Amino acid sequence: MLHTGSPGPLERRPKASHRATIDYEIEMLDFCFQKTQGENSELEGYLALEGFLLHYRNLLEFFSGKHKSSDLSTYDARTWAGRELTDAEKAAFVEPSHKLNAEYFRAISTFLQHCTRARHEEAQGWDVDKMKQAMDLVTTEFRRAFPAT
Repeated sequence: MLHTGSPGPLERRPKASHRATIDYEIEMLDFCFQKTQGENSELEGYLALEGFLLHYRNLLEFFSGKHKSSDLSTYDARTWAGRELTDAEKAAFVEPSHKLNAEYFRAISTFLQHCTRARHEEAQGWDVDKMKQAMDLVTTEFRRAFPAT
């Protein structure tokens, strides 16, 4: 729970399980996307976009299973699912995420995660509507295969 109005450290909502961590990422992606669609000050708009990109990248890392340094990933589903993924599950949400990973992971890392020269030297636009629609296909299949507990 965020600590507001009094001194002390801030903390995000505790997660009941590893699976709940993935739900949190999906929930935050949805929330940040909605914030990009509304009226915002310039800085609020940037905050909404950066939140969207951060959670998008986290979900790319989880679903693609390509970044094996991640603690939670489809690469090793036993940690959060208690079993390996089936071929049907891989086809439904892992494989589609590979295309999104190839398209967005590096760009998000370059323009958000690191203080790079590219942030000044290159323009980078984000079609959040297109990105959200594509990720919704992945998260819908994931939630169908692994309903929240």
